[in-house]
Amino acid sequence: MSDLLSRLDFAWPWAWLLLVVPLLGRFLLPQNKPLKEYVRVPFLPELIDELNLNSQPSREGWLRTALFWLVWGLLVCALARPEYLTPPQHIQKPMRDMVLILDVSGSMEKNDVQGGMTRLQAVQASVRKFVAARQSDRIGMVIFASSAWPFAPVSEDKQALNMRINQLAPGMIGQQTAIGDALGVAVKLLDAGQNKEASKLAILLTDGNDTASQLSPELAAKLAAAHHVQVHTIAFGDLSSQGDDKVDLPLLQTIASTTGGKSWTAANSGEALDSVWKEIDAITPVQVKSIGWSWHLPLFAWPLGLAMGVLLLVAVARLIREKRA
Repeated sequence: MSDLLSRLDFAWPWAWLLLVVPLLGRFLLPQNKPLKEYVRVPFLPELIDELNLNSQPSREGWLRTALFWLVWGLLVCALARPEYLTPPQHIQKPMRDMVLILDVSGSMEKNDVQGGMTRLQAVQASVRKFVAARQSDRIGMVIFASSAWPFAPVSEDKQALNMRINQLAPGMIGQQTAIGDALGVAVKLLDAGQNKEASKLAILLTDGNDTASQLSPELAAKLAAAHHVQVHTIAFGDLSSQGDDKVDLPLLQTIASTTGGKSWTAANSGEALDSVWKEIDAITPVQVKSIGWSWHLPLFAWPLGLAMGVLLLVAVARLIREKRA
């Protein structure tokens, strides 16, 4: 009960001063004094007994006064706008923005992953598991091959993100690899986030080396570091490949070290790739901010409705009494 009363408040408490207005009108406004006329009544004692003038005053006057003050008090209470402050509702606000930078070049179509999957299919399966484990983060996605494109905005909508992951296909935007451009697009995507207080993280996965970037990967890494974007890198695929298909491990390590991230290698195994994502999940704790929201519920309708109900009852009672008379 005490907690309930502590949450009651009045938006316009000065309205309570109106309670004394009827008293001011009664005592300050001039009143017409009735004229006193005297009549000699020689048979006054008999008249008093006949008219029963010795009886007590009727209580009707007191009832009217009580009803007036009840209705007036309820109207003033409604005018003061009583409010109820609801208990705070705690909302968990994500404090980490993350972008997945995924390679969709033609080499991701190679069917050399254990279990008969293509490289991209293995990546899709492992990324879906990672996204499911990061429900408290805002996650977006950038894809790259011959060019780089933002493929999913940074948001909390994991269902939409999973739909985008399912739509990935090898060679969908070319056959080459633009690592530097992809990292630059990811930085721009993270900078566009609404929550400037959130930490920024990018995870870059590729199975090749940079062959098509207009922005050099080293410069892109420095740009990410300047914008406080931490980048983890994952090298996936056949590490013994040669030429353009060979993973550039030194480059990925340089990107990670420049931005304060870590670098991993995953052989042609879905389990190895899953373990890398689990390690990233383990070293990236959930960051949330608890926000308490309370609402002011207006209660003026209750005293106002009660006042109207009292007036209605008085009117009905007077109508019934007049009909009986």
